[in-house]
Amino acid sequence: MKIAILGPAPPFRGGISRFALSLARAFKDTGHNVQFFNFREQYPKLLFPGKGQYDSELPTNEFVNHQILTPWLPKTWKATIHELKIYRPEAIIVSWFLPYFAPAYGYILRQITCSRKVILAHNIASHEKWLGEKYFLQYAFKPATKIVTLSKATLDELHRKLPLYISKKGVSGFHPCYDMYNDNISATRKDNTLFFFGLIKPYKGLDILLQAMPKVIEAFPEVKLIIAGEVYGNKNIYTEQIQVLGIENNVECYFRYLSDPEISYFFNQSCLCILPYKSASQSGVIATSYSFGVPVLATKVGGLGEYVIEGKTGYLVPPDNPSALAEAIINHLQQKPDMSQAINEYTKRYSWKGLAELLIK
Repeated sequence: MKIAILGPAPPFRGGISRFALSLARAFKDTGHNVQFFNFREQYPKLLFPGKGQYDSELPTNEFVNHQILTPWLPKTWKATIHELKIYRPEAIIVSWFLPYFAPAYGYILRQITCSRKVILAHNIASHEKWLGEKYFLQYAFKPATKIVTLSKATLDELHRKLPLYISKKGVSGFHPCYDMYNDNISATRKDNTLFFFGLIKPYKGLDILLQAMPKVIEAFPEVKLIIAGEVYGNKNIYTEQIQVLGIENNVECYFRYLSDPEISYFFNQSCLCILPYKSASQSGVIATSYSFGVPVLATKVGGLGEYVIEGKTGYLVPPDNPSALAEAIINHLQQKPDMSQAINEYTKRYSWKGLAELLIK
């Protein structure tokens, strides 16, 4: 089958691009032909708070990669349609994660004749408020023949936010575990090293984790928390909080985008990955953590609970609760459970091949 993936792909950095690459590989491994219909530019510099939009480590020539779409330039929508019509895909997979892309996506889907127009919804509601978000969703989702979410919680949200004639096209999928990282990095697993990883925004709850740390340090003075990820906002908020709490000797901060070897290095030395999120749909961080055999401590928000088997692949605690977070961390450091077998079984059950089949069946 000829499959088009519309949305961010290499060389654009971030979880959505990596997801598209892993998905394309799964399609290719099962005999399908895949092409990326990628962005030329993803965000105008005025709207992008990060330091860069590209990852030079990601492969760009593994698949045919049409870098032609600029969301705010309608002439590139037509250029994308032209290339799609030349390719004539039997299925088009659209990576959805922001209302910002709705005008371009909705217009393109309406102009393409294809029996399978699939919205791959990484979330429904964005973490930041968007004026008219419901109407953007309706415009982009209406021409789809199928909508696949990555958690049951996100599917429920789809049913709440959109009319039945659209939401009835929704099915619940899952976020497979990544297999693209180099796990041959020399690092020793440490029983007292905690890891907070990923893009840092207010909803990620890093402030809550920092509030929990004094209690953890009191019980385990040698504990170390590694924080790694680019901050969207003012990083001084966190550095000042660390100083006020007096925990700077137990916290290492790497406020930047990590290379793949760095990601491998930090995960390979960590005993627990922590997601103290205040809201979420699902999280690629859990999928990444499991790929290294590292259990997770996450909050009971959105679809996160669907990815954690309590006491076997990790733990769940209420959101916005530093005390509960601290107690769960302390319990893990005291018990030192071996969760590797359960995590390995989980990763085999939720494969990229399985998601690929769900998208196009």
